[in-house]
Amino acid sequence: MEFVTILRELWRRRYLVALGALLAIGIGLATAYRVSATPPKLESRQYHVGVASARMLIDTPDSQVVDLDPKGADSLGARANLLANLMASSPVKAIIAEHAGLRPEQLVSIAPSMTDGSQVPTLLSQRAAQSAHNPEAYVLTVRASELLPIIDIEAQAPNAEQAARLADSATTGLRDYLKSTAAAQNVPNARQVVVSTLGAAQSADVVRGPRRLFALIAILFTFLLVCALVVVVSGIARGWHQAAELERKHSDRDDDDTPSFRALERLPAASEQAGATIQVRPRAAGTGRSRALEREA
Repeated sequence: MEFVTILRELWRRRYLVALGALLAIGIGLATAYRVSATPPKLESRQYHVGVASARMLIDTPDSQVVDLDPKGADSLGARANLLANLMASSPVKAIIAEHAGLRPEQLVSIAPSMTDGSQVPTLLSQRAAQSAHNPEAYVLTVRASELLPIIDIEAQAPNAEQAARLADSATTGLRDYLKSTAAAQNVPNARQVVVSTLGAAQSADVVRGPRRLFALIAILFTFLLVCALVVVVSGIARGWHQAAELERKHSDRDDDDTPSFRALERLPAASEQAGATIQVRPRAAGTGRSRALEREA
């Protein structure tokens, strides 16, 4: 019965329900599509991009993989984090872009410090976040492991081939920068950090953006929310009017039950029983009396 009552209430408010349906459809379309003004059309928010991932190992000259106690192994974790942040700086970024066949301004690098939630967003991090949703952008995201001297690389490009090339260029560019810096400072090979790849970059073409299923969920949720609001608000308004009507009836009943009103009601009956007649005459001129009241037995 409650379900039938709700349906009848919605039918009485069908114009509001229709407006809610239009609102729900609009929200659903805005979730999955962009509206283009010139010419007017709907453009899907989904887009195709190429992504690739690779890993690099930060090691000592005497590899820690085979040496039980290589010199400098205890600081490799901090060194990996330093190099990961260095890859987003201008010198290393320019070298990586050159290896990938790009101009430095085409490449957007996201360092670990930029993805840390405790950091205050900067203009560079805001630009990187916007580029991550641009299918034509070249984005390089670098993360350092907290426990191991390993740097994870994720690359985004218009297609999978370019993304794989960008991910491989990150390792090559960092290695070239370290070699040139060591040569400029005359650091011997026995004291240099060794950067090696852990396999070739893995790439694929993916689809990003909100799926059409999300649009259907948004339409259904919004429509049900509007219907619930219509039923609740209608029930509150109906209860308000009923409460006001009850208060008015109680007020009228209280007025009827006052002692003066009851006395006026009993006055004619009491007069008839006593056989008395009440006459009210208008005030006579010059008598000084407003009314003359005579009683005759």
